[in-house]
Amino acid sequence: MIFIIDMRKRHWKDRKNRRCPDCRKMITYTRKDTFDRAVGNNSVCKSCAQIDRKVSMDTIEKLKQPKTFEHKKQISIGMKMYWKRLKREEYKEVKWLTLD
Repeated sequence: MIFIIDMRKRHWKDRKNRRCPDCRKMITYTRKDTFDRAVGNNSVCKSCAQIDRKVSMDTIEKLKQPKTFEHKKQISIGMKMYWKRLKREEYKEVKWLTLD
């Protein structure tokens, strides 16, 4: 009697889920390697990861405020320089191709 075992199929029914070490919420994994990495690193769920993220209220207020005129001008100058550099590189490429 010969048993043929298909080695490509990997069954790991008990390895799809694990609990978050902080909040005990169930985390579901679709791949074995990500599950193994999460167990090894003792990773937390996404909601617990966001709780640890600290952003001060001052930073949030700075981001909400509109840009100053000087800042907008610097952005404009930077974009003009970016497009000029791109045109130069494109011209060099076209010139190099036409020499052949």
